[in-house]
Amino acid sequence: MAFWNDLLGLLRRRTIALPILALGLLLASAGYLLGPASYKTESSLILTPPPSGGTLSMDPARPVGTTNPLLQQNNGLRTVAGILIVAVSGKEELRKLGVEEGGDTRIVIDDGRSNADLLGVVTLGPFLHVAVESDTPETAREVLGRAHRRLNEKLTAYQTALGAPQSTFIALNTVVVLPPKYDGSGKTQYALGALASTLCLGLAGAYAVHVRGLFRRRPAPEPGDREEPGRPHPEGGSLNGQVPAGTGG
Repeated sequence: MAFWNDLLGLLRRRTIALPILALGLLLASAGYLLGPASYKTESSLILTPPPSGGTLSMDPARPVGTTNPLLQQNNGLRTVAGILIVAVSGKEELRKLGVEEGGDTRIVIDDGRSNADLLGVVTLGPFLHVAVESDTPETAREVLGRAHRRLNEKLTAYQTALGAPQSTFIALNTVVVLPPKYDGSGKTQYALGALASTLCLGLAGAYAVHVRGLFRRRPAPEPGDREEPGRPHPEGGSLNGQVPAGTGG
C-alpha cells in the first residue's frame, strides 16, 4: 500500500509528472515520424475450370477421352488452390518474389481466410487471396504482380507435367485488385511504445530516487546516545562527574 501511495504522490508533483509526460510525448512524436511507412495492396483470385470441361475427346463419336487429372478428384479446384498456396509460400519462392525474411516487404497468400470480406465466401469457391505490405506503394504493387505471374506459372507447370490437354487447363482469374493504400498502424505502434516506455521508466527512476532519499534522511542511532534503562549506578560512584548527594566523601 505504501508503494502506491508514494507513486500517487509522485504523480501529483508537477515538477516530476510534467517533465516525464513532456519527454514521453516528444519521443512518441519522434517514433511516429521516424517509424517506417507501410503501404498495403491485396487481390482476390479464383480458379475456374475450362468451358468445355475437363475432358478432351479424341473422337467426337466417343465421349471418353483425355482428362485433366486435377479435375478428376472431388473438390479438385480447392485442392489445386491448396497446392498453389503451399508451392508459392516457400522461402525460396518468396525470395524470387522479392520478399526477404526480416525485410521491409511482407506477403500473405492463402484461401481468403485472412480477409474478413472473404470469410463468408471462402467455402463457396476455390479462392486465392494475396496481400502485400511494403514501405513504398511501388514495391507493394510490383511484388503483387510477381505473385500473380508466379501463381499462373506454377498452375501451368503442374498441368503440363501431369499431361493434361491444354484445352482442359484450369484458369486463374483475377476478381479484384486493390491499389496500394497507406497504413499508419505501424507508426502508431512505434509512438505508443515510445510513450509507454518513457512513462514507465521515468516513474521508476523517480520512485527510485524518492526511496533513496528516504533512506538518507534516516540516520542510524549511534551507540551511547541513549542510556540503557534500569542500569543501576555503582554505589558511591559519580553520575556525569558529580557525586550524588548523601554519599560520604
